[in-house]
Amino acid sequence: MIGYNLVTHQTTKAGLKVNAVLIHEGVDIVRQIYLAFILDRNSQSPAIVASTEGGVEIEEVAKHNPDAVKLYPISLDTGITNELLNSLEKDLKLETVKGFRDQVHNLYKLFKDCDAVQLEINPWAVNPKNEIYSVDAKINIDDNAKFRQGKLFDLKKNSLASEDVDPHEEKAIHAGLNYVALDGNIGCMVNGAGLAMATMDIIQLKGGSPANFLDVGGGANVDQVKTAF
Repeated sequence: MIGYNLVTHQTTKAGLKVNAVLIHEGVDIVRQIYLAFILDRNSQSPAIVASTEGGVEIEEVAKHNPDAVKLYPISLDTGITNELLNSLEKDLKLETVKGFRDQVHNLYKLFKDCDAVQLEINPWAVNPKNEIYSVDAKINIDDNAKFRQGKLFDLKKNSLASEDVDPHEEKAIHAGLNYVALDGNIGCMVNGAGLAMATMDIIQLKGGSPANFLDVGGGANVDQVKTAF
């Protein structure tokens, strides 16, 4: 998957080096909401994940206050319905917020048109005039849609953020391998994502630090294994 951040950076031995900053007109935030469009395996459909506790990591909210995180499956046949919007309005306390319904429709269209597997808005911010803004966003696009989303893939490749892209990750994508570079010093090559995660956990528990996640899958051919090594 490819991702986009509003601030691009890279970590060096001397610390954090910022390459680019997106400057936007300031928003006076009185309330922060978490809103994300995902592909939900349980319902086998797109879904919205939302919480009134925006501005923080949603994993922390789910850990400490799971009832604050709501999941709303989206039917592929009907899309965003008034019933779904009414639920969001009630659960997220949006009764007096202007324009949120149009934004949900537009964000879902973006999610579909970009072949995204995740579109996260955090915070979805309400200002003193009860207007709502998408202040920060993260978008992950399905690698399998590269033939349709070439412009977006090229945008990342040619942007300042490309300095952050590990060349091994690009090589792995072309070889059909699942690879993520990490900061450790112990290389991992495993045939199965679950086993790879377990291997990384064991390394971490024993005081080590994995240098990467690399799942070659159960059906890798000789060339893929060579590339993985």
